[in-house]
Amino acid sequence: MTAGPRDEGFSVGMGLRVMKGFVMINVEPGSEKSVHDALTLIKGVREVVAVYGEHDFIAITDVQDISDLNLAVLAVREIPGVTNTRTILGMELKF
Repeated sequence: MTAGPRDEGFSVGMGLRVMKGFVMINVEPGSEKSVHDALTLIKGVREVVAVYGEHDFIAITDVQDISDLNLAVLAVREIPGVTNTRTILGMELKF
């Protein structure tokens, strides 16, 4: 199930709330293919998007908690060719 308008940073799957993280990634020129392939293998990474601009990729994560997000980000940083990451945590909106 996808997130509704009241909880855009979270989604619900099988009764469990899932935290979304957005990891912006910079890589060394020429390493894009190998980094992309490695990103798709990381637990919790739902989608990898190549982007133009300040960053090279955005990895979208669906994790159970901040500890799982931390493990995913640490795994991203271990990939040869990754030079920098910046992570944004999805927010639950309550009106």
